[in-house]
Order: sequence, then C-alpha cells, then structure tokens
Amino acid sequence: MNYPALFSMLLPDVVVLLTLFACLTVDYGWLRQAANPLRHCCVSGLACMGMLSSLLLLLCQIRWFPPICLGQGQLVLTPVTLSAKALIFGLAAIVILLSSREHNISHVGEYYALLLLSALGAGFLACTENVLLLFVALELMSLSLYALTAFNKNSHASAEAAIKYFTFGAVSSAFLLFGLSYVYGTTQTLNLQEASVVIASLHALPPYLCIGILLIVVGLGFKIAMAPFHFWAPDVYQHAPTPIAGWIASASKIAAFLVLIKLLQPVSTTPGCRALWAGAITCCAALSLVLGNLGALRQKDVKRLLAYSSIGHAGYMLTGLLGGPEIGVPAVLFYVSLYAIANLGAFGVLQIMCHQSVTGSQMQSLAGCWKRQPFLALLLGLFLLSLAGIPPLAGFIGKFYLFFAAIHFQPTPANWHDGYYWLVALALLSSAISLYYYLRVLKICFVSDPADNAHPIEVSLAEWVVLALLGFLILVGGLFPGPLMDFLSRSSALI
Repeated sequence: MNYPALFSMLLPDVVVLLTLFACLTVDYGWLRQAANPLRHCCVSGLACMGMLSSLLLLLCQIRWFPPICLGQGQLVLTPVTLSAKALIFGLAAIVILLSSREHNISHVGEYYALLLLSALGAGFLACTENVLLLFVALELMSLSLYALTAFNKNSHASAEAAIKYFTFGAVSSAFLLFGLSYVYGTTQTLNLQEASVVIASLHALPPYLCIGILLIVVGLGFKIAMAPFHFWAPDVYQHAPTPIAGWIASASKIAAFLVLIKLLQPVSTTPGCRALWAGAITCCAALSLVLGNLGALRQKDVKRLLAYSSIGHAGYMLTGLLGGPEIGVPAVLFYVSLYAIANLGAFGVLQIMCHQSVTGSQMQSLAGCWKRQPFLALLLGLFLLSLAGIPPLAGFIGKFYLFFAAIHFQPTPANWHDGYYWLVALALLSSAISLYYYLRVLKICFVSDPADNAHPIEVSLAEWVVLALLGFLILVGGLFPGPLMDFLSRSSALI
C-alpha cells in the first residue's frame, strides 16, 4: 500500500474529520456557557471554513491529480467522482451556513458534527467501487440523517418523523445488504468492475442473482424516495429542521443515485439482467410520477409539497436511467446535480422566510414576499420554475435530456408498449401538473398581501451570496448545458 498516495487522496476527508472534532472541542470548551446564537455563529463558521478548505483541496485534486485507484476499487479518484464529491461538499457548506439560524437547537456541536459526518459518508459514496465500503458509507450518511431529523427536541412531530425515517431506513438497509450478498455470491468479488466482467460472462442468469437485483432496487428505492417506498419523505421533510430537509433533498439524493448507478452498472449490459431491473425501474418510475405529483396538489405546507415533488422528480430520473449507461447515466447525473441545487435554493429561501413565522412552513408564511424582499421572491420563483421545467432554466434542459435518453433506447417501436414512449408521455403530463402546484406557491408569494403581524425579513450578506450563487448556477445550467453534459458523457463510464 502506497501510504503517501493514500494520505494525499484522503486529505479533503481528513480536513472534514479534523473540522468535526474542532467543532465539538470549541462548543464543549470555550463556548460551553455562551448564548445559543453565539455558539451557532462560531461553530457554523468553523464548520463552513472546514468544508470550504476541503472543497479547495478537491478542486486541486481535479486539476492536478491523474485518475487513480487504490485498494481494489476501495478508493477511485477520477474527474467525475471528484466533481461529484466537490458538489456534495459545496452543498454541505451552504447547509451549514443556513443552519446558523437554528437557534432553538441546543446541542450545537453535535448538530454540526453529524452534518459533517453525513457529508463525509456521501463523499465516500462518490469515490468507491467496493461493495463493502459503499454500504458502510451509505449507512454513515443515513444514520447521521436519522439523528439530524430529530434535533428539534421541542417538537414531538420531529421525533415521530425521525422514528419513521429510522424504521424504514433499517428495513431498506436489510434489503440492500441481502441483495448485495446475493450479487457477491454470484460474482465472488466486492469490486463492481470485476463483477461486471463476471456477470457478462455468465451463460445463464442464476435465480439468486435475479433476487439480488430486485432486493437492491427495493433497498435503494427508499434512499431516493421512490414510490412505493416513499412514505417517510413527507413527514421527514416537513418536521426536520429546514436546512436538514434541504440537505436530505439535495446532496443525499445525489449520493443515493450515484449508488444506484454504480450497483446497476454490472447488470446494465447483460440482456437477461437488464430486462429484470428495467421492468422494476419502469413500474417504480410510473408510480413515482403519479403519486408524487398528485400528492403535491393537495398540500398546504411548502416543505411537504417539496417532499411530494421530490418523489415525482425521482420518477423523472428513473425514466432517464432506462436509457442505459451511454446516454441515460450522463442525463441522470446532469439532472440530479441541478435538481439538488434548485431544491436546496428553495429550502434556503424557506429557511429565511419561515424561521420566525408563527405558521411555520405553511404557504401563508410566504404571503407578500414580493413586497417584503423582492430579490428573495425572484430567487424563489427561479428555483421553483426550474423544478417545474420552464425554459430557459436548468430544469427544462435536464428533463429534455432525461426524456431523450429514454426514447433513444428504442427510437423506432413497433407497438405502443415498445420503448418508453408511454412513460415519457406520463412524465410530460406529470410535469404539466407540477407547474400548477409550483404556481400556487408563487401566487401566494407575489400576489397575496403580507400579514399584519409579519416579521421583517433579515438576510445576511453570506445568505445573499449563496442564494444568488445557486440561482446563477441554475441559469448557467439552462443556458449553457453543453460543457457539463459533454464532461459527464466522457466521464460517466469512470464512475
């Protein structure tokens, strides 16, 4: 083992780990008797600086490090895996900054330590091809999120949502681990690239491999809030602290889809295996599109609406994934990245607008936002319209790539059920439905008058900067998608 090379590869993760211990030390030591706002300000600033330092190191690795693999796929650094990790760490820094408003959380050091741990787990998910490390990193991220969901100790609903999240997560982890054990039993290797070679050489499809594939789809269906494994999402999004809900909806979604892509790659090119997992994915995609978008129509809480919206967006991404590794995977990676940016931006605006509101995250909390903070209202409109798929924003071009990938798999069908034209038609109809409930939120924001007892909206300079940056990325992703899509098309095989 080349330990200097290993240390240089893990240097960004080491910085995150040191930042974690520094946050706990500062909070338990110097700030133990300080007021809660001061503790949040200091610890969030320290955590944010640590994440930005790690992000800078990752950018240096992308620029100067050649692709490298250590430990039989345990750590794989390529431009696309490092870029995914950099995006996750960047989103984590924004979530940390937004969390400085959560003054009702008393365990400040533990809060930011768990947030850094979940970012660490998500980062490892992007940079490994080893099944064992993949599962451990996924559980590191998930266990941290279960605890973070329940951090509002004054809310019984938050504790109930966390218990539901943990229960569903434990069951899904059991399904996933059971499925991975079947795949390992077939291939006799923990390396996903070697597993691809073994599965491609099989003359007949073993029944236990089929069972393993289905169990993996079930286990990961929970992580991406895919119907019918979505029941945890509305309660968790609504009752978790708003920055944590944004983190679950953005960076953890990126990590979960990376895991799904990695685990399905060994069976994506084998005809018998593809027919099996594609059938399961098709059914779940259609169900997610219907349940997610119809469920969002009747919601009055914006965070709960975004939860049902995320179920529908999982359906869009699963539709694109059916296009195969050459076209479908780059389209999914493009869409999930820009979806995460828009979603976190929407939760960031909600955090600022609703954290002092007596109605919480109800739609009425956004009433008169245009008159109170016009630029904040414009940013919210930008994020929501991108999620709805309105041109020229990133969500529109992302959906175009997803639907094109699904259709391109079989461009000349002989019958109506050949190809995925019917699924793309359902996705287009669902996208039209989603525009209605996003416009409901924007109507409250731009047309309704503010309440008489509405608190003044105070936005810090750092919050303006990060929200404006997220909005800028949404515009650039929609107007100039070519460079990112070309990069993903060239590099997606190296995930």
